[in-house]
Amino acid sequence: MEKEEKSEVKFSEKFALKFRKVVIVSKLFTILTVLVLVAAFIGLNLWIQSLELPEIDVTANQLYTLSEASKKALETLHQEVKIYVFGIEENDSIVGLIKQYCEANDKITYEMLSNETNLAKVQEFELEDGYSIVVLESGESKKIIDTKSEFHSYDYTTYAEVDTTEQTLTNSILSLSTENKPKVYFVEGHEEFKVSPDGNSQAELGVVSTYLKNEAFEIDTLNLMSTGSVPEDCDVLAIMSPSTDFLENEVQMVLDYINKGGNLLLTRDVLNQELQLVNFQKILDVYGVSVENGYILEADSNQTVSNYPYVFRPQVSTSNAITADISSDSYMWLAYSAKLNFKSDEELGNLKVTKEELLGTTDGAVFINDFSADLNTAAASSQKGHCTIAAQVTKTISEGNTTENNTEENTENAETVQSKLIISANGQFMTDYIVSELSSQYPLSYLGSNKDFAINAISVLAEKENGLTIRKDMAGTSYVFTATAEQNKIVLVVIFAVPIVILLIGIVIWKQRKKRK
Repeated sequence: MEKEEKSEVKFSEKFALKFRKVVIVSKLFTILTVLVLVAAFIGLNLWIQSLELPEIDVTANQLYTLSEASKKALETLHQEVKIYVFGIEENDSIVGLIKQYCEANDKITYEMLSNETNLAKVQEFELEDGYSIVVLESGESKKIIDTKSEFHSYDYTTYAEVDTTEQTLTNSILSLSTENKPKVYFVEGHEEFKVSPDGNSQAELGVVSTYLKNEAFEIDTLNLMSTGSVPEDCDVLAIMSPSTDFLENEVQMVLDYINKGGNLLLTRDVLNQELQLVNFQKILDVYGVSVENGYILEADSNQTVSNYPYVFRPQVSTSNAITADISSDSYMWLAYSAKLNFKSDEELGNLKVTKEELLGTTDGAVFINDFSADLNTAAASSQKGHCTIAAQVTKTISEGNTTENNTEENTENAETVQSKLIISANGQFMTDYIVSELSSQYPLSYLGSNKDFAINAISVLAEKENGLTIRKDMAGTSYVFTATAEQNKIVLVVIFAVPIVILLIGIVIWKQRKKRK
């Protein structure tokens, strides 16, 4: 047995010596091996590049990946759309995104445009050196997009740039086949939150304005006293938290709009305790709803900002189209929210009104309506229980048989006329106001999916197909990462400890080999 072991040892030693002599000692063999490995590496990379594999988007918000909402929207496109790209390198992320549009729908094609490739088109679009332009063309319709200004928006509150490339491209493509974009009028004249049709940096609804325009909506302001009525082209009438009451004739104009089947987005925020909007309430009475003045304290600490129970995440409906995606994939933040009160089911039935809750609280919430007392005293004496914050309300105006003289044929052909209202007892969450308890940099509309609720609500009211989605949260791309103490230890270990350990192991092995020699 000992002889066999000695022969085995000798064989292994011989093999090791032979290997060192042939493989390690032979410089030529080593050089050839390195060259073969380098050539294989280069060849493998060239082969992978030739396959044109899709790029992997590692950004947290998938900024360079076409969203499922865009893909679904493009399914409705049945006409040829040609995208011309001028002044942009083909390896640019914009071109990469355009290629994804072409893959999503074979009706979409693209062409890199230059004086050399297509001088006629360059001259037709009046393009010059230094321009960075994307042109969409379908039949006789075309849209020219300046990528330096229209693929980004600027928030004057956070001083941050917002990337809107996908929203702009998707809705520009769809707008080529859409003769009339939904028109949203925002009422003014009662100290409401202001919209920004022309990029007014002072508007409280600047972020929502930007996203609406990028999603193929037309927005405008409306002073009822100046126009004398709600315009005929109004698809959605938005009344965003008025602070002063309406005049009686203004109320009548809104009621006339409702009776024609007009749809409204309406918000109201906490007001001075003595202030009453008597005339404005007449609009709400049509739908059997009122906004109770006061503010909610959420009892569930998991849903609130620490020590600030009036800043909380509401419960979001999982069944409504407006909030389904928000419920499953995101969240919202509210601050100082009032609550909705509805008439009894019997009274709502008499008004031909149905309702569905969109946002609410837990059953342990407290509603404060005594502004004079301190928080603890007011909370102790206040009502507790579930609060409804936002709801979708539908009122049937006509069922097609409102007159005795209707013939059977007319009744069958008549359509049911309905008016939809989306009402929220908090409008501040849609604004560009900053709530320091949540963020010292980003406004409420940027946080979570606050802006998505607003845009989805308007999409439903305007009956805009493929308008419901959670948009890419551009604010998240600007956040500065701050590591926790545990994360910091891991980073230090990876950066410093691991290389040091490897170096020490190398020194020990080198010394051991030196001793053997």
